[in-house]
Amino acid sequence: MRVDKALRLRYGRFFYRFPNGESAADVYDRITGFRETLKADIDIGRFQPPGERSPNMNLIIVSHGLALRVFLMRWYKWTVEQFERLNNMGNGNTIVMQKVTGEVIYSLLMHHSEEELREFGLTDEMLIDQNGKRQQE
Repeated sequence: MRVDKALRLRYGRFFYRFPNGESAADVYDRITGFRETLKADIDIGRFQPPGERSPNMNLIIVSHGLALRVFLMRWYKWTVEQFERLNNMGNGNTIVMQKVTGEVIYSLLMHHSEEELREFGLTDEMLIDQNGKRQQE
């Protein structure tokens, strides 16, 4: 395991694949398909009762740390370098993405402090992007 972790540091957490496992790049490919389907389902109202199209809808996605980080990377179009800075969250933690009213964007800052997001690994640039999304509401 020590050798595997040394190799992961050499190649990067995003691209390294543990033996008989998958890399974050592999997860990225799967998340891309999920993201596109999820966005289309939200747009057509699939998660709402028939005949009701409320702009207020809650959706819960339960996942493990790697898939969650990759999902956020894909959703917010973060780079591999930005992904590499992200930390795994503790067990049972949550991330809330809230849709900015009247927009098609979602902000993390509506439910999380800058300090929390910095601990998660967001850079100043990523926080400015989130703050801009929050201020548009």
